[in-house]
Amino acid sequence: MERIFVAHVSASSPEDLRNAILRGMKALGIPLPTQRRILVQPACPWAHPRFAPHAFTPLALLEAVRVLFSDNSLIIGASSLPGFPSRYAMKQAGYWAWARRYRIPMWPLDETPDHQPGARLQVPHTVREAEWLIALPRLTGSGFLGFAGATRHHMFLFSPSDHLQAYPRLPEAMVDGLAVRPPDLIILDATQVLHRGGELAGEPLEFSILILGTSVLGVDLVASILYGFEPMEIPWIRLAIQRGLGPSSLQELQVLGDLLLEDLRRLGEKIVHTDPVPERYSWPPQVRVYRSETEPLWNIPGALMETLWVLEYGGISLRKAREAAIVIGAVGELPRPHTDTAAAILLGDSARADYRGYSRIVRLPGRHVPVSRLLLDLPYILQVASMRSELGWGFLWESVRHALRWRTRAKSPRG
Repeated sequence: MERIFVAHVSASSPEDLRNAILRGMKALGIPLPTQRRILVQPACPWAHPRFAPHAFTPLALLEAVRVLFSDNSLIIGASSLPGFPSRYAMKQAGYWAWARRYRIPMWPLDETPDHQPGARLQVPHTVREAEWLIALPRLTGSGFLGFAGATRHHMFLFSPSDHLQAYPRLPEAMVDGLAVRPPDLIILDATQVLHRGGELAGEPLEFSILILGTSVLGVDLVASILYGFEPMEIPWIRLAIQRGLGPSSLQELQVLGDLLLEDLRRLGEKIVHTDPVPERYSWPPQVRVYRSETEPLWNIPGALMETLWVLEYGGISLRKAREAAIVIGAVGELPRPHTDTAAAILLGDSARADYRGYSRIVRLPGRHVPVSRLLLDLPYILQVASMRSELGWGFLWESVRHALRWRTRAKSPRG
């Protein structure tokens, strides 16, 4: 029977966190490794003091891991959502300065493109060569998936191109990825759970909990309860169970530690699940979304919702937006606009509509339009903000450096 350990901790105390991890490892029968090359993978989908101040693993947890595994050679490796340079996010999260103090190598995983041509769901050599992998997912909402936990976090090991191409079939891709370099230890951070939002922007809710395990699926079965869902409500959990990739139910888990499943269910009642359907968002009257029923929420609609929550959290209002129709998928004829400056915004290659009467037609191409692209372009098209100015030169400079770095490597023989 798979064992999962749930610890009640003080979120601000590295010593308390360290003791909780050690208790969990003992309960799970995991000996403390020594003289190993360990890759520690914190959650860092993005970090920004205004727009995404809580999306990443806090330094207190990294410090607890550093001290507990001090007899090993540690590497910090993380990757952000496609289009967000991981180096920038890791610096904004405070990881770079912290790691320099202890001479711990930092590896932005989106900068290591040594992949085999034609292979899918590949991990960088840094991940493959690690003798141990410690995953530090955060428990948050998600416009793509309902909630983000250990399985979603595992996707951030893969190359940015693999991650980007996975969105049209994200639940299946996540389950496919479970077989690729599974973690040796998962420490899910639910000290502050993010709700009323998505993976980047949400309100922190103090739960003071860590969930430890070695099974990605097992950890997410318990995490789903803590986030206010029943496991079989979650598409990727259902699919992983159907494929026999872990425990088939909560009954096949032995939950150890400081709290029972009933305690987690009571905490989960505090979570506010934000509606993930973009047509039902509280748009101003002059902006409407038209989505084909064949377009899954975990693709472009999920990216749109994540973008809206980031803008909302950062104080960017859509109230004075220009008149616009946002199109996702093939939707037929759009209602005629009321102004001669109205825009039809086509998100993705599959977006189709009869947009007669609209003076400006804008298409953001791709099978998936990433949050980074929407965040920069949508406020500008709607004439509510220039996010390039709002995010500042630091973000834009790292974005340019990242693009140039990849372009240079793509031209090299190894690329």
